[in-house]
Amino acid sequence: MRKRWLAVAAVAVLGVGGYLAALAYSSTLFERELALGLARVEAQGDWRIVRDDVERGWFHSRGQIAVSADAGESPWTLSIPYRASHGVLHTRLHGSLQVLQSVPGSAEMRTLFGDRLTAARPRWTATVGHLDRRGEVRLDVPAFELTGDAGRFAFTGAELDLEGRIDDLRLTGQVSPVRWQRDATELSVGPLYINNRYRLVDRRRIYHQRNELILDRLEYRSPARAPLTLSNLRYADETRLDDQLRLAVSLSLAKAALAGQPLLSGHLDLHLERIDGGAVRRLVAAAGASLQRLGGDPAALDDRQRRRLLAELEPRILALLADSPHLVLEGASLDSDLLGMSTRGHGELTFDGRDSRRLSLDALADPARRETWRRRLDGRFVWFDVPTLVAMQLGLPVSKDRVVLTVESGRLRLDGRPLSADLL
Repeated sequence: MRKRWLAVAAVAVLGVGGYLAALAYSSTLFERELALGLARVEAQGDWRIVRDDVERGWFHSRGQIAVSADAGESPWTLSIPYRASHGVLHTRLHGSLQVLQSVPGSAEMRTLFGDRLTAARPRWTATVGHLDRRGEVRLDVPAFELTGDAGRFAFTGAELDLEGRIDDLRLTGQVSPVRWQRDATELSVGPLYINNRYRLVDRRRIYHQRNELILDRLEYRSPARAPLTLSNLRYADETRLDDQLRLAVSLSLAKAALAGQPLLSGHLDLHLERIDGGAVRRLVAAAGASLQRLGGDPAALDDRQRRRLLAELEPRILALLADSPHLVLEGASLDSDLLGMSTRGHGELTFDGRDSRRLSLDALADPARRETWRRRLDGRFVWFDVPTLVAMQLGLPVSKDRVVLTVESGRLRLDGRPLSADLL
């Protein structure tokens, strides 16, 4: 019997010891990953990051992170206090956000949430997994109002969620309606829905990003004009970088109404392809190195520095064109019962990138030398159901229901007839 109890006690001691060891590892891993993450952020931007008021423990940790940046005469600091609860498999955190900005000509710091805005601080919660390295972060921004000479501005709150791993992140959220009012004029925007994803694969050689913004409603009312309403305005883009860089953009509007009457609707879908991926990476690396040498802030460069930067990067910019970039208008439409219009079209445009290093960016700003760029353009666009007014302005029969616009060495032809206007 005594041996049995000794065995039970030994197992209990080992279990407790293992649990405490797991907690010690959890807290140590959290501290290490947090320090490495802050160091990466500081190394990639013109930021200063300080962590203080730190207390480390096996069960709980706490501290405060201050992110600062110089912004001319009004430098600001983002303060992020946090508390962490360590578990065997997860660490859970919570905290708030505060923005502090210096008062010009004074050492005083004013808070954004409290001094400038009569609103509570934004609150956030997070969970970090120790085994799968997945994380979740939720940010809640409270409502606030501003009233001044420019009118009354009301922000009704926002919720944002970030989840995934460092190389595969998804950002979703909702920004509640925002309203601005001055006298009898009023603008209401929202809600706005956000759905974005960012991926890095194959040792970060491949980058994939998708962004989607959906504005549910926009309303503008003024005594001087009829009320305007936009419904379901959607913007989406996709970027993929591997051996090539491909960019796609989509824009659509379900309905625009004027004084409650349907005005128009439409969509646009296009993509750009055949841009050398290696050249993109080399350009990004060279631009980062050049900007760092010039101070790191593009907005602070003077004209001489901008010209110097452009001259340094020109060979790498021209290298992007080597594979002959191809712009495709997959489809465009515009419909309006009020205007008696229902038109659509599609087409493509190609830039001949052979020997692109012989080109000069300065030539784009010089009408006398711009021809060297223009003559490399070729394409074809088809326009269906041309509006009557447009047909008359182009000198076409008003019954014309199909127009073909071609680009031959940069020169425009409309149904085979040369146009006097150049493309560039």
